[in-house]
Amino acid sequence: MLFTKAKLHIDDAIREWIDEQWPWLVEKLNMGDLAEHAIIEPTDEWFPDEWGPNREAVENLFARVVEYAEVEPERVSLELIEPQEEMPPALVKKDDKYVLPLEISELQSPAVAVAILSRKLALLRLMDAGLDMSRDDLPLLMDLACIVMGLGIFNANAAVPQVPR
Repeated sequence: MLFTKAKLHIDDAIREWIDEQWPWLVEKLNMGDLAEHAIIEPTDEWFPDEWGPNREAVENLFARVVEYAEVEPERVSLELIEPQEEMPPALVKKDDKYVLPLEISELQSPAVAVAILSRKLALLRLMDAGLDMSRDDLPLLMDLACIVMGLGIFNANAAVPQVPR
């Protein structure tokens, strides 16, 4: 039937995990009242800069994502790298900064670049909160942290491949 009662399309174990982690994550990330935080969207309102395959466009995008993730800009820098056979580390500590390596091939879509950067910044925020980095659910917590930070739309869209119509 077309009009049926809405049902979550996740199993009970995942829903329970989210229900347990959500308030804890909001507190750990010091987000306060989430109703006061914006949901960042892939629109010109949030990303007004011209996008192109150049350093200035990438730096502008990076600066916006850092701001929206509520990370102090002087703590992080971006390093564009050539594609690697192995996945590069999410963060590299250099002196008093964290470097976020981003493969040049990941710049084909600004939305995908935002998703990747959001996830790396979510990891940094979780590290700052003192999270045990050996947790089995760390990748899921990073994704959930992106949602709490208002950047979850990008991660959801990046996870869905483009299909022809």
